[in-house]
Amino acid sequence: MIPKKILEFIISDPIRKIFAILFSFAIWFFVAIDNNYQYTQNMKIVYSGLPESLIIIDSVPFTVATFSGRGRSIFPIWTTSPKIHCDLHDATIGENTILIENLTLPSFNDVTVNFNAKSISVLIDQKAKKEIKVLVPIKGELKSGYSISSIENFDRINIIGPKRIIRSITEAMAESLDVGNRSSSFEQKLVIKKPAPMVQFSKDFVMVKVGIDTTGQRLFTNVPLRIIHSANQSIILSKSLLDTLIIEGPKNRITTIKKGDIEIKVRLTNLIPGEYNLPAEIILPEYIKPVYSNPKRFKIRILQD
Repeated sequence: MIPKKILEFIISDPIRKIFAILFSFAIWFFVAIDNNYQYTQNMKIVYSGLPESLIIIDSVPFTVATFSGRGRSIFPIWTTSPKIHCDLHDATIGENTILIENLTLPSFNDVTVNFNAKSISVLIDQKAKKEIKVLVPIKGELKSGYSISSIENFDRINIIGPKRIIRSITEAMAESLDVGNRSSSFEQKLVIKKPAPMVQFSKDFVMVKVGIDTTGQRLFTNVPLRIIHSANQSIILSKSLLDTLIIEGPKNRITTIKKGDIEIKVRLTNLIPGEYNLPAEIILPEYIKPVYSNPKRFKIRILQD
């Protein structure tokens, strides 16, 4: 609770009281701004003038400045947060060291400015552009009895950025495509996720068309087994064929698959001589998956040289 005497003081002639308070503050402010002060702040560095063929990889966003002078001169600095401008029209690929004295500073009247550093460093690289593929992860399950037959990407995406970064980027990932409970073809816009900082896309999204068909199965027998081994390995196989393989996928694709489109392989290149019972890798066309195979494993003997 506010004490009674204080409350009466405020209520009694409040306009005069407020005016007195404001007048006292004005006198204090007038005296204060004529004193000498030091004020330290981070000054933002604004970069400009960089040739279109180049791009900044790393730079100093701020530099610490200390302003010394009378309050009347420092007060505008405190209220406006001035910026430093760095002209990069003469920048070269690699690390560029730029003296603070060569930066463009705002004009400060009757103020001394000191910086905590004598120079700043800006790392420049060549700007490059190349076309990349966009991968579309899938989440959810189609309605029972249906399969994805195709995912068509209608957009060509270019990535733009520092040469040293984008030369190792071959693909980007889109947001997940939700196919939950779908039973017919549809189109959807998907946002692309940036694979690295400091890169840009020619587009921020891709438009994809998802083809959906009813699910079918096919039976294949006596599919040849491919053994991958080194030239100095001698091997003995107990069986060279996959007796039975049942595959599943969209009917419009599965009906066109031939035995030659299926690869059954076992890799031996890193194995030492001995007897092995190894599973085979089943490689099928896109959107087709195996649902049954026999045998599951193959007995293989690698002979001693």
